[in-house]
Amino acid sequence: MGPYLSQPNRNKTTTTGSGKSVIFAASEMQGWRNTMEDAHIHRPDIDQDVSVFGVFDGHGGREVAYFVEKHFIDELLKNQNFKDQKFEDALKETFLIMDELLMTPEGYKELNNYKTNDSDDSYAGCTANVALIYKNTLYVANAGDSRSILCRNNTNYDMSVDHKPDDYLEKQRIERAIGYVSGARINANLNLSRAIGDLEYKRNSNLRPHEQMITAFPDIKIIDLGQQDKFILMGCDGVFETLSHQELLNHVNATLGNAPVTEKLLQKATEDLLDQLLAPDTSLGSGCDNMTIILVYLKK
Repeated sequence: MGPYLSQPNRNKTTTTGSGKSVIFAASEMQGWRNTMEDAHIHRPDIDQDVSVFGVFDGHGGREVAYFVEKHFIDELLKNQNFKDQKFEDALKETFLIMDELLMTPEGYKELNNYKTNDSDDSYAGCTANVALIYKNTLYVANAGDSRSILCRNNTNYDMSVDHKPDDYLEKQRIERAIGYVSGARINANLNLSRAIGDLEYKRNSNLRPHEQMITAFPDIKIIDLGQQDKFILMGCDGVFETLSHQELLNHVNATLGNAPVTEKLLQKATEDLLDQLLAPDTSLGSGCDNMTIILVYLKK
């Protein structure tokens, strides 16, 4: 059996909601893939003036993405730096603690509960792209190739950069960890250089977590929000295969129009975009992945 279905699964699961400063819609679609390996979080008003959203794109199985979806918010809320409103440090620590939890006997057992196969070991991982909004400040933490785009003056302002093995700094870290890059893949295998999970690449006891061949340590971009900022578009890498960032924003803006923004309108925007991005067949490969979109409208 290949990686694709004979016909795509177009069914969508969409959640909408609102908070003090945001309205959101989060929509996911399995598409052409045999299984769904994406997960996501959406928590407006998680704390005083704080909202958190995240996309987790699984690879090698769904289990790590599901694990992070279940535990990320709880660990963030327990984090002392989060309580002290040191959100950059809190996000970094929460990304890393996901790996720590995965390595515990309890984490190993939980992973097995999420798996769709009967193998004893999990070689799964997931990318992670998390947006935290505190008052008028946006933090985006990224490990991997899921992305966040801010619609600023109706133009894309990119809030994350993909982590690929052949990027100069990423390749240096990989080689220091006694790995190699071949065909833009680590050890000729994985085409990502940062992710949660993928624990077989993180077993060098002489290296700290951010020094391993693959690391969960995120890059974080911080920006002050203003009247020129309309919404944040988040998605797994499948969302960005066929349209440019500007084309994606144009599509959303065309759906929103000039009408008052509601949860129902945001749901239509996310679901219409998923239909637009889905490939008509699997001949080219792009537009065939699982797709998850979170659209966060910023109230003025």
